[in-house]
Amino acid sequence: MYVTMKQFKILFACLLCMCLSVSCSDSDETIVYCTPLRTIITGMDYGDGVLVVGHKSPDCDAVLSAMTYASLLQRMGINAEARVAGKVICEPRYVLQEAGIEAPAILDDAAGQNIIMTDHSEFAQAANGMSSARILHIIDHHGTGSVTTPQPLFYYALPVGSTCTIIASMYEELGEKPTATEARLMLSGILSDTDNLTKVTTTATDRRLYEWLRQQSDISDVEAYYAAMRKARTSFDGMTDDDILFSDYKEYEIEGYKVGIGNVFASDELGVEELCQRMRQIMPAVRAQQGLDMLFMMLGDRQANVTHIPFCGDGAREAAEAGFGASANSDGCIVVTYISSRKAQFLPAITEGIRQTTFNIQ
Repeated sequence: MYVTMKQFKILFACLLCMCLSVSCSDSDETIVYCTPLRTIITGMDYGDGVLVVGHKSPDCDAVLSAMTYASLLQRMGINAEARVAGKVICEPRYVLQEAGIEAPAILDDAAGQNIIMTDHSEFAQAANGMSSARILHIIDHHGTGSVTTPQPLFYYALPVGSTCTIIASMYEELGEKPTATEARLMLSGILSDTDNLTKVTTTATDRRLYEWLRQQSDISDVEAYYAAMRKARTSFDGMTDDDILFSDYKEYEIEGYKVGIGNVFASDELGVEELCQRMRQIMPAVRAQQGLDMLFMMLGDRQANVTHIPFCGDGAREAAEAGFGASANSDGCIVVTYISSRKAQFLPAITEGIRQTTFNIQ
């Protein structure tokens, strides 16, 4: 095979940019040459330091991606600290307890801070004051959100099932081997956000890095560990109904409407029908409190393979019926075949429903 001079120059330039690790023959020292990714990240101005934080109502992926990305930045000499945008409960609390790690401190106000956002790019989902923060990085696996910045931004997004998958890929690309604890945390984020690689959003990249992290983590039985994670996710012990609603909750701007979407799985102790009734009782007050036009809940029942969708707000019934092609029952709830992903399944359907409803009204 012949290579033209132009092809040779391109190949040579690529080789110069690759990360090369050279082990000295007479010592254990390893010389690591910087990659473009490392150069870009370390070349930014972080001032006195930067805070890494996921979205409000922090789930596993939000908490653990912030923690492991902060750890990766620290390896590169950057003064980075993880924070959370709300109280850590249920599944992420279990993961941290099993790892023997304290939850990061809550970031009450991001205004004026140097910030890195993980697992979100929406101001509506961000810590208070984020619109007045200096946002330096966004690491995310969702669609582009409402965040804009006046200064250049490092935006790293991949169409994968978990932000922790992206963080793991960065460890790999930078030649940084995660510790057993870091691998455990990233693996836990992937397990949670992909439902153990069963969600429709799961990709080949998630599966490959899942296996890479599994081999380096200190989790001996991943299936048993994931079962315990699921039990923690659906355990509402000591939680108020508000705690349950906000345990996995996000807000969006859709066609000019402010929309809240909660995602809760029913437990054996609290069946989906009882859960639906309890959520419906508090949803009007929550909608008013959050200043929402519409509020929806995804109440999943894996065993019955259904998702109950209670709703609240003017136009919410019409949007839900248009989006999911089902009629609400007398209890003000739609029941559909099980929905595993808010991002890939619920959000597109309700967005289309709101668009149809808005068009019909106009």
